[in-house]
Amino acid sequence: MQKRLNGLGGREMKFKILPSKNTEAYELLKIQREAFYSDLMKYKDYDTNPATESLEYFLFRMENSLHYSIFVEDKLAGGICIVIQTYTHYYLFSIFLSSRFQNKGLGSKIVQELERRFPHVRKWSLHTPKDDHRNRHFYEKLGFEKTGQEPINQYLTLINYEKNMR
Repeated sequence: MQKRLNGLGGREMKFKILPSKNTEAYELLKIQREAFYSDLMKYKDYDTNPATESLEYFLFRMENSLHYSIFVEDKLAGGICIVIQTYTHYYLFSIFLSSRFQNKGLGSKIVQELERRFPHVRKWSLHTPKDDHRNRHFYEKLGFEKTGQEPINQYLTLINYEKNMR
């Protein structure tokens, strides 16, 4: 499914969300590492931060979750990893975009498209760093509500979010 969004200068950009292919894994992992590297340096979470994943583990996750590639103007721009909790509860493990595709309104469109694609899902959940006010505002703007928090280490506490669909 191809969607459109306005890019720089109001130019319309086309994006697609397609199931990831194993042949895209190396490039997707590079984008994921770029997207999460600043969090790794800030929070020193070397155990769970996606920037530390090996290619083997990334491939394992691709095969054991719903994993999608995001294309913008037919260029690989990022990925999505969704873990099925139950038939009606999906956990949004990660959305990651290359820096050149960030801050263009794409994140909101991606979440809206995921909700449209999975109408049977009644609850979406995710987590994000407590002091990442930008991410928290992004998810709250999309209707996610804080349900708790989980300390990871002395630098990082994750906020748990859920969105109940009607």
